[in-house]
Amino acid sequence: MFTLKQIEICLDRHFSNQKPLKAKWQARWHKENNNLLLLFHYQHLVLAYDVSKKTIEHEWWEVQADKRGLDAAKYYLQNM
Repeated sequence: MFTLKQIEICLDRHFSNQKPLKAKWQARWHKENNNLLLLFHYQHLVLAYDVSKKTIEHEWWEVQADKRGLDAAKYYLQNM
């Protein structure tokens, strides 16, 4: 498995309660479920991850950039 610097920065900022950068990747909490992390690539929801259960609720990719980011995010979340 591998990491992507963009994903690391995105998730590091999210978990340290810093505002997201205006970048390709953004993470935020679900409005109604504060345990559900949402990861977006541009406007597409790529990953919904329940941090309390440590389970993936939703994953999606269409192009290879989505897939690389998704894989890097899953690796990050498994090893945090």
